[in-house]
Amino acid sequence: MKTGRRPPRRHRAAGRRFLFLAAGGGAVGGGGAGRVFLFLAAAGVLLGCGGRAPEDLVIAVPPGRIADLEAYFAGPFEAATGANLIPVGLRSADQAARVRVESGNPSLDVLWIDAGEAALLAREGLVETPFDPAASQQEALRIPNVAWADPEAWFSQAALPATFASAIGFLYNTEELPSPPASWEALEDPGLAGRLALFGFGSTLGPLTVAALARIEAGSETDADAGFRRLSRLQPNVLLFGTSGPANNQLVAQGEAWLTLGLPSQARHLANEGAPVGWVAPAEGAIALPQGIQVVAGTRRPELARAFADYMFSRAAQDVAAQQLQLVPSRADAEIPPGLPPPDALMRLDMVTLGDLRPSWATRFRREMIP
Repeated sequence: MKTGRRPPRRHRAAGRRFLFLAAGGGAVGGGGAGRVFLFLAAAGVLLGCGGRAPEDLVIAVPPGRIADLEAYFAGPFEAATGANLIPVGLRSADQAARVRVESGNPSLDVLWIDAGEAALLAREGLVETPFDPAASQQEALRIPNVAWADPEAWFSQAALPATFASAIGFLYNTEELPSPPASWEALEDPGLAGRLALFGFGSTLGPLTVAALARIEAGSETDADAGFRRLSRLQPNVLLFGTSGPANNQLVAQGEAWLTLGLPSQARHLANEGAPVGWVAPAEGAIALPQGIQVVAGTRRPELARAFADYMFSRAAQDVAAQQLQLVPSRADAEIPPGLPPPDALMRLDMVTLGDLRPSWATRFRREMIP
């Protein structure tokens, strides 16, 4: 899908070194990975520039995404900069905890983190603001390619927008459910008794489930009464409230559970291994789990960290994320491959507010949903 939209004026980058981007956003991402050289040369971080030795760039990455980083993104960036990308496997909550502990002297330079955790860090001033207060043009972007982000990707003005979003839908066993449930309401079918592998509050998908049900029931994702009321109607069909996506997926692949919440990439991986697994977006829309790259405040390698963030917002990287990882890209001009929901078909929830509500909701979940 191409929208052909130009970046909104208030999000244009300023300064002579970024003029090639203002002339055409496709210049960085419109071609192959080698296009990353344009921004890197402008930022002065190319290999050997200024006589500097190659630098290490430490990136916190969800453990399940380390292989994706190394397979699809590290190579072009390292080739262009001579940098060494060092991934550190940490879940989003653990990334946030480490950044707080190391405030003022961070060991991490860049985060690949869920938007909800990123928004909380932004409130605390622990990730870089996208706007450079020292720039001559008001609200000039530190990361030029962010100008191409879809407006829906901006969850905070104090953090970079989401780089992409996971699309959470129904991952199901195709042998047990040759015609999968088409909606959340269909999951209440008594024929599914004991066959749903859902998520508790030890997983991000637990509160997102309650929020999505609240949106469907009452029109607001913050209506806890509505969300828990709908979840209680599903409870007779729940085999377990798990904490691990891969574990729930395996239950579905083995036929012990018939349906869980998962990603199209997970379903594709299991199907490629021969498991009877498919994926479908419910009629109400796949839930968007926005995530992506944030620059840690106080990093000792700010130019290199910003260059990596800019590369991940390039057209080349965004297309790779969509085609290879089945992540919904944030760039307004990126291609959406078949089988992946377009951005306007996602159910987007207020991740910042949900982050604030999560502790009280977790208490209620334990009280009402756990025997």
